[in-house]
Amino acid sequence: MKIRDIKIAGVIVAGGQSRRFGSDKAFSLYKGKPFFQHSLQAVSSFADEMIIVTSSRLFSRFEALPNVHVVEDVDEFKGCGPLAGIYTAMSAYQAEWYAVLPVDVPLVTSSLVNRLVSKVDERYDAIVPVIGGKLQPLLALYRESVRETIYEQLVNEDYKMGNILKSLSVLYLTEEEVAEKEAFHNINTKQDYDTYIK
Repeated sequence: MKIRDIKIAGVIVAGGQSRRFGSDKAFSLYKGKPFFQHSLQAVSSFADEMIIVTSSRLFSRFEALPNVHVVEDVDEFKGCGPLAGIYTAMSAYQAEWYAVLPVDVPLVTSSLVNRLVSKVDERYDAIVPVIGGKLQPLLALYRESVRETIYEQLVNEDYKMGNILKSLSVLYLTEEEVAEKEAFHNINTKQDYDTYIK
């Protein structure tokens, strides 16, 4: 189910330490499956390559997955957050667009990813939803051409995801266009888990 023969890589950012959650939330269960599997399934039918970017601590827990490339952050930017994870994926595997998902949004669906992918347009560098007035740069699409911009921001030790958008041509999607705002519930704490998942 590829879109207009554009090569898309699916990138699951899974390097966080889950401090607020208290355990590795990537492996917490929703409907009998770990969180990360929901992110993988949501994007896999649109992606030519599937990549999980994680830390050395969790690498062995992911590396046995079939048809998934598991990589650690490049040495230069180890521990520098999700922006470093996106840069790592872009550096490791060639694609025209990268569909980025966090590991802690188990309510995400393939229909949501389809809406994002359907907006791919060479006029834009990124496709980013805006939910509840907040940018969602970690559940978004990025063109390969933004890799150097990301690199420059990382070199400048600016690790904020939102800041990268300031220098890009971005198509922002409204809640109405996305139509599944519950998919953006990040499960950061046990309270989040109890509220949105149980």
